[in-house]
Amino acid sequence: MGKFWSYWKAFRYDLIVLLMAFRNPRTPGFLKGAMVLAGVYLISPVDLIPDAIPVLGLMDDAVIVPLVLGGVLKLLPPVIRDDSERKAMQLSRRLPYVFLVASIVILLWVLLLLWAVYALLFK
Repeated sequence: MGKFWSYWKAFRYDLIVLLMAFRNPRTPGFLKGAMVLAGVYLISPVDLIPDAIPVLGLMDDAVIVPLVLGGVLKLLPPVIRDDSERKAMQLSRRLPYVFLVASIVILLWVLLLLWAVYALLFK
């Protein structure tokens, strides 16, 4: 299980690097397009292997998307990649606090939604 977490942390860091590269205006358009297409493929109901097939349906998403994103990372120009990695390191230090604040905001919205549903149905 430790190997899975190390892969997950590396993939999460790569996603942050790609986000920083996406925001960089010097990143070539075809790389930005590949990033967008990978995200669209991940959330799209149309897959190479349908998600209704128990294991294989999710495996194509788990294989294709990281392969595309890894290819985009390799194709990034070195100057843009270095700049994106530097910004990702700065963001990684603040990420636990961002997740904490985001979790609190989401929790408050869910509580507000539950309260509104309760008020509409039972009053």
